Amino acid sequence: MGYVRVVRKLNGALAYISGALILGVGILAVFESISRTIFSSPTSWTLDLSSYFLIYLVFFGSAYAYQTNGHVAVDFLRAIVEKHLGKTPRRVMAFFGWGMAFIVVFLLLRGGFTLFMNALARNQLTANILQIPITVLYFAIIFGSTVMLLTIIAICVETGKGSDEFL
Repeated sequence: MGYVRVVRKLNGALAYISGALILGVGILAVFESISRTIFSSPTSWTLDLSSYFLIYLVFFGSAYAYQTNGHVAVDFLRAIVEKHLGKTPRRVMAFFGWGMAFIVVFLLLRGGFTLFMNALARNQLTANILQIPITVLYFAIIFGSTVMLLTIIAICVETGKGSDEFL
């Protein structure tokens, strides 16, 4: 199984997990609404848990967004370049854009790793009602950023092989 195929399968699995977490956030919101309005007994933990789920679903789903071109792109500029200059400059623009994305995500990974290590050394807990080790949340940054970097590399490999999927 090739590198690009493995990355695509990993992203697909993480997309399902993200979807399940979105469902979980929805269920928690409905549960909180029912508890608050019908039983006049709001919970103190659903907002915290929903926030934790949101962190994971964003970082787990971001690489899939790259893979499926689900991110924001400047289509009109790409179309103008291709119309007037052809595919080669557009391919160069794509590599430049993915290179910049790689740098940003790498810096995010580095910052997340620093936060993770500092929190681990201090045994930090979240400051919310539902306290958990904050390293659990920082792990989402590290894992999600790593998968995003692997995805960017896979996209560059595919583009380098001549694929127009990510142009």
